[in-house]
Amino acid sequence: MHTPSQTTVAIVDDDQFLLESLHDFFDAMSIPSKTYGSAEEFLRSGDSKWVHCVLADLKMPGTSGLQLLETLVSQGGPPVCIMTSFADDRTRLVVQNSGAVGLLEKPISSTDLLNFISAAKKK
Repeated sequence: MHTPSQTTVAIVDDDQFLLESLHDFFDAMSIPSKTYGSAEEFLRSGDSKWVHCVLADLKMPGTSGLQLLETLVSQGGPPVCIMTSFADDRTRLVVQNSGAVGLLEKPISSTDLLNFISAAKKK
């Protein structure tokens, strides 16, 4: 089990390069993370019971990030932040109303990313 101060981040995206980049970033910051190539892979893993927060891409083949968000919210799962290149006002509103704790626009700012992790620790 994790210590209370430790945050484990689940990264869910179909872009392998982004998965590796985010994993490397968290590794450099001494923040444990685990990557998943799809929402289905993450949901099948059962890891939502032990990760502290989820970063999920909005648009993925199969189950979208929005559908993953809705599933996790309905299950009382960890806080979710949606990542997207399509951060218009409508998307922001839909994501916020669906229960996300944040929306990060790609390319992702490391400051915004760390702010999400910090906020997730408080949940």
